[in-house]
Amino acid sequence: MIKNDFVYYLDQFNVLSPNHAKIYDEYTNANEKFTFTIKTKVEEYLKSIFNTNPQSIILTGNAGDGKTRLCRQIYNSLSKEKLNEWPESGIIDLNFSKGILRIVKDLSELKEEIIYRELNSLNQYVSNGHEEKIYYLIAANEGKLSKFLSQYDELEALREMVKSRFHTHENNDNQFSIINLLDVTSSVYVEKVLKEWNKEENWDVCKECPINKRCIIFHNHKKSSEENVQKSIVNQYRILDYLNTHITMREMLIHNSYVLTGGYTCADIYKADYQELEEQTKKVYYQNFFGHGVSHEAFSEMKAMKIFKSIDPGVYSHSVVDDFIINGDISGNNDLEQNHKSIFNDSIDLQFGYFLKQLKLYRDHNKTSDHGLVTKWIPQLRRKLFFELDNTEHINIKALLPFEYVSDYEKLFDDKQKQNLIRKELTNGLNRAFSKKLVENQRNVQLIATSENLLIHESFQNRRINLEQEVGREDLDRISSVFKLIVDDELELSLNLFLFEFLMRVNGGSTLNILQQEVEILIDTFKNELIQISQPNDYELNVLRLDKNKGLYIEDTIMIP
Repeated sequence: MIKNDFVYYLDQFNVLSPNHAKIYDEYTNANEKFTFTIKTKVEEYLKSIFNTNPQSIILTGNAGDGKTRLCRQIYNSLSKEKLNEWPESGIIDLNFSKGILRIVKDLSELKEEIIYRELNSLNQYVSNGHEEKIYYLIAANEGKLSKFLSQYDELEALREMVKSRFHTHENNDNQFSIINLLDVTSSVYVEKVLKEWNKEENWDVCKECPINKRCIIFHNHKKSSEENVQKSIVNQYRILDYLNTHITMREMLIHNSYVLTGGYTCADIYKADYQELEEQTKKVYYQNFFGHGVSHEAFSEMKAMKIFKSIDPGVYSHSVVDDFIINGDISGNNDLEQNHKSIFNDSIDLQFGYFLKQLKLYRDHNKTSDHGLVTKWIPQLRRKLFFELDNTEHINIKALLPFEYVSDYEKLFDDKQKQNLIRKELTNGLNRAFSKKLVENQRNVQLIATSENLLIHESFQNRRINLEQEVGREDLDRISSVFKLIVDDELELSLNLFLFEFLMRVNGGSTLNILQQEVEILIDTFKNELIQISQPNDYELNVLRLDKNKGLYIEDTIMIP
């Protein structure tokens, strides 16, 4: 048996494998041949801070976001010796050129009296401008940190500083900062990992393997090495950015290792009989990505997979896409036929040509007995097409996503003109969402602060409404992913893809129940805030009334005597 050690390296990320590593401090195992480090903006930022103008910093985020790894990297960058093992106390004092850096690996692991001691010291050092030249780098859980600070009046000053910095990173200063790794956009690191893991030197041994043509792991490597497939994978993670959904570094590594291996190792491939081989063909990367065939136990361990399942393109039927899968090779269009032949061939995921035989049988003989073509193959091949179709001139693969307006959303970034033009649709969508009625789409854009009893408290004209794109970050890897709708430079409504999709659908006449669960609280809060700052006219009562001729609700005015 030819064994690829890199496959076994990936197996440490398999949550069901006995080789599974719970901690990804350096993304390594005992075999340092496959050690790799993902360069991050936050690491470079921290190094710059401590090498030039040091301050105290708290790192927060979820387990798996890389807080411990960052503490280790900063230690190694400032020390002549590498940190091989953390002391039992979890605290290290490091002498460096600017003073002493006190590193706390994980505040949550410490006893309460020690947490109090360290936070009290931090409070004093920040308050006196670090005149002792002692600085802190603390990895902490946001919830436990805030709860602990709330219990001690003598830590009130630190508590207020922490609270303001959690509110916005813009409150960080040159004495004390909080860097929340939850603010990192998930898509930033995916392409780096895919390129690193798919380096040819990691897979050279597989090229000599006599059974590589029936190895689903090698197939997944080859496909995920293709530029358009990598781009499609990154774009799926990008959608999570648009939804303000954060995937930790650990979750991303677990997910992408499973995408490549399907949970198999070289030994599993070698010992497979024909029945096991058939099962292995189902562990193709685009099925693994959405967790098809994954046990309930594994699914509960893979947060990324659970999230992606909700935007699985395989479950949404689209006539153009489905027709291409079934008839693309006989369409009469040369480009479509070539695309069909290149994607739907005799590869291992199509069971070495078995699908093509079923397709021919379905078309040429008995369509009422589809031999599983529609129920089994079509959903799978929608996913394959979604990732592998390079030429999208004739087929819009984004139509397979549960978001009708995702392309419109993407086009808004860095395009002021499109942002200005879209305000009318968003405003009309809000008007209909506020009143839960089909309000007339106005020529002159105005946001109507109205309650469900159809009383208009105030109308906010176009010049009082702005749509602003989120600004990227210099201190960590966050790229612009959401927008803000701002009224009177005072009220802000955070606009992610969920809310954008909802408002655009409502603007187009869709019913209010679509996506309502995801956005209802946000819209109601914004509506109430608008009503609070409204200034009704003392001599007029403005309402929405039904215009029977138009079948829409229009503004009307009742004069108060």
